[in-house]
Amino acid sequence: MKIIDIKATPVAVPLKPSMTKSKMRKGPNVVLAVIVQVYTDDGYVGIGETPAVLGLDISTAIVNSTKALLIGEDPRNINLLIKKLYVRYNLTHLHIHLANWAFSGIELALWDIAAQSANMPLYQLWGGAFRKKIEMQGTIERQELSGMTEVASQMVKAGYKTLYTKIGMDPEDDVAAVAAIRKGASSRDVKIRVDANQAWSTGVAINTINKMEQYGIEWVEQPVIMYNIDALLDVKNSVNVPILGHEANWTMYDLINVIKSNAVDYVKLDGRFDAGYTGVRISAGMAEAAGIQCSHHSFYTLGIALAGSLHVIASCPNFSMANSMSEYAGMIDDVITDGPMRMKEVPYMEVPETPGIGVTIDKERLAKYNEFYVKEIFEKGFERETEMPYYTSMYMRTYFKDILN
Repeated sequence: MKIIDIKATPVAVPLKPSMTKSKMRKGPNVVLAVIVQVYTDDGYVGIGETPAVLGLDISTAIVNSTKALLIGEDPRNINLLIKKLYVRYNLTHLHIHLANWAFSGIELALWDIAAQSANMPLYQLWGGAFRKKIEMQGTIERQELSGMTEVASQMVKAGYKTLYTKIGMDPEDDVAAVAAIRKGASSRDVKIRVDANQAWSTGVAINTINKMEQYGIEWVEQPVIMYNIDALLDVKNSVNVPILGHEANWTMYDLINVIKSNAVDYVKLDGRFDAGYTGVRISAGMAEAAGIQCSHHSFYTLGIALAGSLHVIASCPNFSMANSMSEYAGMIDDVITDGPMRMKEVPYMEVPETPGIGVTIDKERLAKYNEFYVKEIFEKGFERETEMPYYTSMYMRTYFKDILN
């Protein structure tokens, strides 16, 4: 079996209107992604999805530029091919995380081909499933406090057992937001998670987390800058609320240092952030060896990447906590056949069972949302201006408060 072509298609798929307001947010509320299709001489077509962190123009160009290196290769030599891309693009001199923004869609497409050719769902190729129903958290956007209370109440009534929101802009407002969520989800059986995205100094983190403790927090995600693991450990040792690492353990190469430092209680992982889907499964294994439970991350995801994540969660034993599908719950449509993947029973997503990653591309939808991207994003200059402001600035939030709010 040989690769005969690779196609990269940038798309913009609309989301429901956002409740979070920011001077930084411009253009339509969309999920941006590059849809990757890898074709083989045996007739298989593998599909993947690359996120838009660097901009779709850059990601599309990188995916297209791999043709010279991948055409003629056996698509099942996945680990070798991805490592060769890292080396040939000189990305061993940069952070592997940067490389994987573009390469993750290619790798998922290769895994799709491998599982299709083996006539089994991807999770079986990866050794079988520990779970077929994947619990998801309910994400609550930052908005007026009354709105957060109402959304929390609605989500609990719908069946969600875990609620999540972004924090890290203003400590007093953050504590008030958590209190508002707990007001709408009064039962302590409902877990609350908060994500600071590295925004706090050590002292501010400790002080703020201690104020939040009364509301019953399952964990605080990445309270301090990712580069200072000692600070992360200081926070962990100074509060009663568990600490989850994310940016500090983006890749398996980072995670080893977080584990050795005993700096976190839990970790959040994602194949599009790690050293690929192979890397995220290695990271999960390392965390398992350290006795650490995992939750899966999500970031502006369409159904192709979500399907890949479900197979990761299913096949790794210690993805034993509720996971994120983030903005996907607000998708109006998708590029996959039959539109967005939906829950049959809240809060669970089911792992696709057909060979490969278990979803297929709807050609008409793909063309429609490629055209939408070109006309409404690229031509209007919104290529890098549609991201969630609570995520974008991370540890620089305090420097940009005036323009973020």
